[in-house]
Amino acid sequence: MKHISTRGFDKNDILRIVRALAIYRPSLIALQMPMSEEDEVFVEKCFQRSLVELDKLVSFSGTPTLAWRRTGEICLVGPEFCMLTGWEREELIGRKKYVYELFENQSVVEYWENFANHAFENTTQSVYSHCVLLKPSGAPVPCTFCFSIRRDIMDLPSLVIAWVSWFAILHGTKGCPALMYDVNAANAIDHS
Repeated sequence: MKHISTRGFDKNDILRIVRALAIYRPSLIALQMPMSEEDEVFVEKCFQRSLVELDKLVSFSGTPTLAWRRTGEICLVGPEFCMLTGWEREELIGRKKYVYELFENQSVVEYWENFANHAFENTTQSVYSHCVLLKPSGAPVPCTFCFSIRRDIMDLPSLVIAWVSWFAILHGTKGCPALMYDVNAANAIDHS
C-alpha cells in the first residue's frame, strides 16, 4: 500500500489492487494462523533451499528470469534479466526491492489481479501476461512474461518465478520463453 501511494495510481486502479488483495488474503491468514514458530523457520529453510536450486537452473537457462516472495520482494535475478532491463543485480537483491516497483502502473494492477486469481488455485501451473517493465531511468520495456507460483509444504504461495520475453513482443508471438522448469514438481523438463 505504501508503494501505491507514492506512485500516483488513479483511484480505480487502487480499488482494483485492493480487491485483488482481498481475494487471497483471507486464505493466506487462515493457513498461517496455525503455524508455530518452528513451522515458520522450517518453511523459510525450504524457501532458501528452493532458491539455491533455482539459482543453479537460472545460471544454465539463458532466459531472463526473476523470482520473488509472495510479498513481491525480489530474491533471485538472472543476468539476462539485468541485461534486458538495465538493472544491476545488487540493486534488486538484498535491498528490499519489490517486483511491482519494476512495473509501470497498469502492469502492477494486472499482476496483482493475476496473482490473486492463481495464488491458491491448483489447476493452472503458469500464468501468461503482458507487462511493461521500467528501466532504472524510467524508460519502458514492453514484454510478455509467464509466472508460476510455487507453494510451500503448508500449501501457501511461497515463491513466484517469472520468465520474461522481450522477443515475443517484437515478433508478435505468444508464449512462455524456454519454459524448462516445472516449479510444482521441481523437475527439469523439455518443452521443445
